[in-house]
Amino acid sequence: MTAGPLAPAYRLDCADPVLALALRTWLDESRLEWPGPFAIHASVVDALPEAADPREAFPQPELLIQAGPPDGTVRIRWMPGLAEAVVHATEPRVSVRFTPGAVADLEAAERGFLLVMLLFVLRRIGWYHVHGAALVDPAGRGWMLVGNSRTGKSTTTALLASRGWAVGTDDIAFLRDQGARVGVHGFRSPIALRQGGRELLGAAGGIDLTRRGKTGYLPEELGGRWAPVVVPEIILFPVVGERTGLAPMAPRAVLSALVQWSLWVLFESVHAQEHLDLLGRLAAQSRCYQATVGPDLFRDPTLLQDLLP
Repeated sequence: MTAGPLAPAYRLDCADPVLALALRTWLDESRLEWPGPFAIHASVVDALPEAADPREAFPQPELLIQAGPPDGTVRIRWMPGLAEAVVHATEPRVSVRFTPGAVADLEAAERGFLLVMLLFVLRRIGWYHVHGAALVDPAGRGWMLVGNSRTGKSTTTALLASRGWAVGTDDIAFLRDQGARVGVHGFRSPIALRQGGRELLGAAGGIDLTRRGKTGYLPEELGGRWAPVVVPEIILFPVVGERTGLAPMAPRAVLSALVQWSLWVLFESVHAQEHLDLLGRLAAQSRCYQATVGPDLFRDPTLLQDLLP
């Protein structure tokens, strides 16, 4: 385990002291050991100008994203007119403009707008995002739980942390070429549980994540530990069901599922092939299963290991 980045690889240029402190805290608390230097220029403006970008906009919750020709930049707007980021076409640098309303709601910005901005910046230095949890079991094997919210991913991650597993992340995973293997670098943030997950786990305390309607727990608060890098050997695609079980998946189905939960592979053809290659290698190095997560797992958290062939 490490306490944080080995060096402040990023350069933050921001004249507003409140915004600068918030951005630096968010970046440092991720505990990512950055793959290379990158730069963020951030400023506060009274209002954003009307967007004059003619490229097709791809809508995401509260965001509009434009990418590709003719200039190759990526423009991310946080609606309605709260903030805008423009990521350089080829270099790992970004210019971000915040309105006062955005500065006042940086907790919301971190989970959406700022995270998406960071995903595109890190693509330019070889890291690629997949929506999944990364863990290490007591035997030292790396696991991933890949999928969207409401699949049991975060609740299962919290349960396993309470049984001494190490956790890299419960949903913000970055893939990186580590030579013979693909590694997963986790963005350190609280494991976010809805009320039902808290009740199943019997968890008390935690961090109130009011805007998300959840409560957050660091792995250490649950009895686990943090793992900055996980090399997956087992990948599960979980769904909630009545009884816990594992079903092996065909290679084509695994790659299709990984692409489904790696949305950003659809953007920027110059990076798409490397992203796809990493997903393919990740699938090849791992045993992959469709997992049903049932209430019996909370009575016997060793079920996942026991069900492995």
